[in-house]
Amino acid sequence: MNIQHSWIVLSILSVFPLQAYSQHVESTEVAINKINFAQVSIADKRLHYAFAGDPRQLGVIFVHGTPGSWQAFRQYLEHDELQKDFFLVSVDRLGWGKSTLPSRQVDGDFELQSRSIVAVMDEFPDKNWIIVGHSLGASLAPKIALHAPQRVAGLLLLAGSLDPSLGKPRWYNRAAHTWVAKRLIPASLVRSNNEIMSLSNQLATMSAEISDTELAARLVVIQGHKDNLVSPRNSRYAEKNWQHNFADISLIELPDAGHFLPWRQTNLVLEQIRKLATSH
Repeated sequence: MNIQHSWIVLSILSVFPLQAYSQHVESTEVAINKINFAQVSIADKRLHYAFAGDPRQLGVIFVHGTPGSWQAFRQYLEHDELQKDFFLVSVDRLGWGKSTLPSRQVDGDFELQSRSIVAVMDEFPDKNWIIVGHSLGASLAPKIALHAPQRVAGLLLLAGSLDPSLGKPRWYNRAAHTWVAKRLIPASLVRSNNEIMSLSNQLATMSAEISDTELAARLVVIQGHKDNLVSPRNSRYAEKNWQHNFADISLIELPDAGHFLPWRQTNLVLEQIRKLATSH
């Protein structure tokens, strides 16, 4: 690797955030701290998920960003009070963790990603859900509600890109998308960058679909003003453009918070989950 290539790789790594037909498939994984595991097959793909809590209660499904896995929300699945009051699910999105994604599929395809999560929800057909998404998981969470409008009671979006104009790739995304960079950086970062490269187009399609729909779900958007990965202006996009498409929209803007809200604003996240549940 020459000096120029090394500089490209170091630059890219320095700015990346580190973090249909369906059939249920039993998991052989051993439960940990009351967390169990299962998989669901959707055509030629398989989505792996962790679950905990009371299956008789309202469901909460957590959707991680990019890169990531179900473990991004492990502390919530292990939370004793949440386990008593909710049925908790955290997914490995397609292409991440133990979930598969055939190579011919497009990384970051909201249609594919959201339908796979609905397939998990379909494993519990009588249950309604609160969707909690972080970062790219928050970006695609409204698409899940579009596919299952009668079953999504609330959406809690944490530091998610929502405005197509603000979700465009940055210089380092474009640099990482070159053939040279793809040969030199880890495969997980290549896939993560691919998801970011398609994000703006995915958001534009989703927003157009939302504008033609009335959803019964309540929407809560939490955004930090010191977020260096997602523009704080995204929360205002939801308020301006979707005010007639959700039952209610609440914005919580945190002047001193950054991007990593699930881990640094845990109490606030827990509070908002319960608020959405009480309005169900």
